[in-house]
Amino acid sequence: MSQSIAIGICTTPERAPLVAPYYDYIELSLSTTLDPLQDDETFAPTLEALHNLPLPARACNNYVNPKVKLVGPAVDWGLVETYVQRGFARAQSLGIERIVFGSGGARMVPEGFGREAAWEQLIRFCRLCSDCAYPGLVLAIEPLNRGECNILNSYTEGVALARDVDRPNVRVLADIYHFEVESEPVEAIRPGADLLAHVHLADSGRLYPGSGSYPLRPWFALLHELGYSQRASVECTWGDDFAAEAQAAAAFLRPLAQGEA
Repeated sequence: MSQSIAIGICTTPERAPLVAPYYDYIELSLSTTLDPLQDDETFAPTLEALHNLPLPARACNNYVNPKVKLVGPAVDWGLVETYVQRGFARAQSLGIERIVFGSGGARMVPEGFGREAAWEQLIRFCRLCSDCAYPGLVLAIEPLNRGECNILNSYTEGVALARDVDRPNVRVLADIYHFEVESEPVEAIRPGADLLAHVHLADSGRLYPGSGSYPLRPWFALLHELGYSQRASVECTWGDDFAAEAQAAAAFLRPLAQGEA
């Protein structure tokens, strides 16, 4: 029997009351909502408010602020370490279990900078995250399509990086939108299924699930076949009626998440 997959939603704290009845958790933006560039004293009132959300925060995306460069000739590793430690401390206080490492602006390879050197810097960053992580936290490397970043553009590449990092708390995310844009088949997940730690969901045009023609049913069928029973978050562009679309997306996804369709 298939195990249920928890369904979450990527949105802002202000919208949490609108979706709390329909979703299992909220996925927050780490760089903006938890804002590790802000000192602890200044951030304290915001953190207190985040503890009172009407549904639990269990994941964060939008990890590294583009101002904090991870790749290139002038990476400030002291700043990077402070950013990671401060962000993780705030995430831990909220019970965050997954931090998604997409961060295309921070990891973009500058023109003329060697890709091998960039790859080594990404390994260094992921190992730093691993070293700073608290028990129960997993860093999920997110492959981004080539329109958003010029390195790590496929699930296969994400798996390669995770294997090079070689830490149990550094794994990979599968995002159906980036798979579709890059024409990467869902079967690409299979060889790296042991590293799959998080999923992002959308539909045609990156709109809400159930509104288009993305192969969401085959996706969930494969996830269940592989024994995936963790989390999947809706990450999409919303129309004029956020609450209605979010509710419709949850209604569409719930049977798929439970292995009923």
